[in-house]
Amino acid sequence: MPTVISHSLVAILFGNIFSKSTRTKFWILSIVCAVLPDIDVIMFSFGIPYQHIFGHRGISHSVLFASVIALLIVLMGFREIKWNSKLWWSFVLYFFLIGLSHDILDAMTSGGLGVGFFMPFDSTRYLFSFRPIRVSPLSIIRFFGTEGQRILVSELVWIWIPAVVCLFVIRFIKSQKNSNLLKNETLK
Repeated sequence: MPTVISHSLVAILFGNIFSKSTRTKFWILSIVCAVLPDIDVIMFSFGIPYQHIFGHRGISHSVLFASVIALLIVLMGFREIKWNSKLWWSFVLYFFLIGLSHDILDAMTSGGLGVGFFMPFDSTRYLFSFRPIRVSPLSIIRFFGTEGQRILVSELVWIWIPAVVCLFVIRFIKSQKNSNLLKNETLK
């Protein structure tokens, strides 16, 4: 799995694309949605093995889980948005994509048993053929050694730099669009 840092960075990128919001609630829920699938690591303490449907990268990494979490976040966290409106559904889609981004990044890592994208309907676990991101250990102690440095470099190259470049490109495009709108308004 990529680190919490990388999953959070992707949420921040998506958030900047989706909204101009400066509300703390929006950003906190975006980051929570991005890292929540890894809640399944607590199952190890209950003796549930990795390969079990409730194990790591199992059902909490599924499309179903991303859908349910997106709905719950919008229902509970954004009650001010009219239910079933176009804005409401755009928020659901936004949070769904953030949740799904976690699963996609995990399927691009160099290790693990794969991601249960379609659990509970299909128990197959998937890894993409393109897996450049070094898998992060589940042990914090192992992470803070040379292995952790290699993981962070991998994430820097494959997640952080592309995310920041995308963010700058998106901001540039938005500023050009706003500039053109302003020019058109002044010409009228």
